[in-house]
Amino acid sequence: MESKKLNRKTVVFLFLIFVLALGLRARVFSKQMNVMNLSYDPRNYWIMSHQMVDDGIYGYAYDNPSGEPNARVMPGYPLFLAAVYKILGDKYLQITAVRLLQVIISSFSVLLGFLFVKKAFKNDLTALLTALFMAVYPTYVLSTVMLLTETLALFTMLLYFCLSLYAFESGKKGIHFITGVAFGLHLMIRPALLPLFIFPFVFALISNRQGDNSPDCINLCKKKNHSLISIALFFLFQLFGLILVMAPWWIRNIMTLGTFVLTAEGSGNPFLAGTYPYFKDYFTDVTDEIRGNNDYQMAYGIKRLIEGLKTDFWLYVRWFTIGKTAYIFHEPYLCRLLINSEAPSKVIHFFILIPGAIGSVIHAVKSIKSFWFYFYGLTILGLQLMFVPDPRFAYLIMFFIIVGAAHLISYIAGLITRGKRKAQMEVPV
Repeated sequence: MESKKLNRKTVVFLFLIFVLALGLRARVFSKQMNVMNLSYDPRNYWIMSHQMVDDGIYGYAYDNPSGEPNARVMPGYPLFLAAVYKILGDKYLQITAVRLLQVIISSFSVLLGFLFVKKAFKNDLTALLTALFMAVYPTYVLSTVMLLTETLALFTMLLYFCLSLYAFESGKKGIHFITGVAFGLHLMIRPALLPLFIFPFVFALISNRQGDNSPDCINLCKKKNHSLISIALFFLFQLFGLILVMAPWWIRNIMTLGTFVLTAEGSGNPFLAGTYPYFKDYFTDVTDEIRGNNDYQMAYGIKRLIEGLKTDFWLYVRWFTIGKTAYIFHEPYLCRLLINSEAPSKVIHFFILIPGAIGSVIHAVKSIKSFWFYFYGLTILGLQLMFVPDPRFAYLIMFFIIVGAAHLISYIAGLITRGKRKAQMEVPV
């Protein structure tokens, strides 16, 4: 099913998948609609949004309003919550409205996933399967009722991916600027992708030099052989868009906190938490002074890591690679949110995860361009492995695995189809 334009059959299937995605998310919403008891991060974000509107203070705290400004979390999601609260003026109606909005946003993420894969790999079946798997993947469905960054983070990441492809193919500087804005919007929600901003430009340089006419690859530069100057200009326009979005955050931190904060200050705790191999003696050696200070936690985490590598090198290497990866993917995030949701969630999770890992490898070896796509996802995983492992951190990475699973099934279907055609041609008349 390779084509450049959408045919009627593909549009019909895509519409049905979108309806399925919307229906599943609406069903979860109906079950959680009256649940207003929030805890942990959702409660903290919720309280934070009220403090922003009622007191004009931007500060993330635990269980209670901070009462003072800080930069522990990025402002994208808190601003989203605050805007809904400001408009509605009711703290509980706010929860319902945010959940409804996230149901819609998550459903449109399914369409963005289809559009990206369709544009990148020019294969209708792979794109449709990607959309289908995104529509039914339990974590993507269940997360819509949680007041967490994940739903918006996935949507903005896929929006950036789609715009990035179009920007490089068209060579239009205005589209590159908008792409930079999209990347900035994603960073305002989840800053982990910041080190990957340079990736598409390195990829474009390699693509220009090597060329790749495979129909099953990411064609970043439709107009081949962009000059180094052109790519440098693309970089600058995207950088301008990124800075435009991030500048208010940087200025606010300088004016309010008296210091420049690139992204957020809350990375010390998860980094320190990730330095306990298999959670043995977890935080037992951390003093109260360290617990309450992000900089102290980061410094102590670095100290623990260095000492650990010196005293038991292979334990720490194993923990920061295989160990944490196993913890991240051993079960789907939120699988126990609803009654009787654990078993089906795990079945669907591993049905996608195992073929996805195999399909990613098969797809990656086909061309340098498909390799770069999965390398992007692998790099995101590498960044997450620096911190405490949790199934929640698989949220964005699962998109790459879903594409791998979709490709594997599409690849097998293609082999079967070609085998049947060959057999029919060889049948004697």
